[in-house]
Amino acid sequence: MKGLFLGIILSFSSIVCLSQSYPLKFGIKAGWNYSNINAIDEKGEPSGYLSNGGELYGGISLEKQFSVKSFIQANLLISYTDSVTFLELPVYYKYNFYKRFSLLAGPKLNYIPDDEISQPYSFNRRLGISGDVGVDYKISNHFTVEGTFSKGFTKQYDDLVLTYYDAKRDVYRIGVTYYF
Repeated sequence: MKGLFLGIILSFSSIVCLSQSYPLKFGIKAGWNYSNINAIDEKGEPSGYLSNGGELYGGISLEKQFSVKSFIQANLLISYTDSVTFLELPVYYKYNFYKRFSLLAGPKLNYIPDDEISQPYSFNRRLGISGDVGVDYKISNHFTVEGTFSKGFTKQYDDLVLTYYDAKRDVYRIGVTYYF
């Protein structure tokens, strides 16, 4: 099912990229995460982890305009939460709703590439799904600033030291994108 989902997203992105005369932009993205891990403890009560001061994230971005106010944006990002590395693939529908402001919304795949041997974690599912929503502001043709919220839907890992289990990751994020 996840492979089918990814295939549909990639096919749709390819069709949009090749079938329109609007611009295709490449960029780099970086910023700050604040993570909230929703989990349960050994008694089945709410537990988890909150970022102390946040973590950095970064990656690449591809944005394809397909109408006057509509875009598809795909990113490949690396981020961290509680010493766990996440490779993320968010695919957003972006709608320019007022002058330089745009709304972002879409699914995100989260993959954990870390090795369990050197970690106090048990990775139940390395591949997870989240839903993202956010706003961006176009500073210039090269720079945008964005803020997003990501709601985790998949129980991905257990922390064996802090004793929380069935962790789902919610992320608040602010960052900047530079387009070439």
